Amino acid sequence: MDAGLAKRMRVACAVAVAAIGAATVALAPGAVAGPATLMPDLIALSNEQDQMIVTKEGGKTLLRLTTEIANVGNGPLEVFPSATGSDCDANGSATDDRDAYQRFFADTNGSGGYEPDADGVASERQFGCLHYHAAHGHWHLLDFAHYELRRDPGGRLVSRSTKIGFCLVDDRNVFPGPFAPEHPHYPFGSASSQVGCDEHATQGISVGWADAYAFSVPGQSLDVTGLKRGHYCLISTTDPLDVLEESNESNNTRRVRLALRPKRFSVRKLIGGCRE
Repeated sequence: MDAGLAKRMRVACAVAVAAIGAATVALAPGAVAGPATLMPDLIALSNEQDQMIVTKEGGKTLLRLTTEIANVGNGPLEVFPSATGSDCDANGSATDDRDAYQRFFADTNGSGGYEPDADGVASERQFGCLHYHAAHGHWHLLDFAHYELRRDPGGRLVSRSTKIGFCLVDDRNVFPGPFAPEHPHYPFGSASSQVGCDEHATQGISVGWADAYAFSVPGQSLDVTGLKRGHYCLISTTDPLDVLEESNESNNTRRVRLALRPKRFSVRKLIGGCRE
């Protein structure tokens, strides 16, 4: 046997032995995996007819829209602030912001869903920024939603929002179930804010619940000044920068087809999906 062949055989044997050893470790009897992590899953609910209006404000024509973001995961979305600011909003001041942390829970009792009396904290991670929103009078998680309006069909972008911040609260129990709390749980820990969202509060959305921002709230609008009458696609995206961790990252966008007549201050939801 030549030296090269012998060397190749030794290498092959070593690889086979290593593979067998790895398989043995993976299948070792008595090995028990830790509890699964309960994850949130955020979706934007569809805009209904009574959740949209067209108005004239300060020389502009605006399409105002209500946004509802629901948690359909098996764990809550829970966000809490750092003790002090760090200018994470990059506005030159550390007095109006806090680093944002996301908290995850372990399925300690193996029930498949979050139960506060049984399931403890699994981990925490820093991910974004909480900022004081003067127009709303409370603290927001920045970059939580984004809205676009496109021609349908064709997909040409005609209007877009800035990134929208939310104070995360349990507003409506939209998907009742065994792991959806009967009463709102978030926010909590507020020291001063009437709505519960100050720089000390833990914000979030419970399993089965949704946070709603009505069309009357500042920022809940798209500029449609000068647009022609026609069909459009309203696109609402939750967590547009993907800074939050979820069980499903592919279902954060909702599309609604509209018939829009800005000059007549008319908007009508159409049956069927967008064609853009």
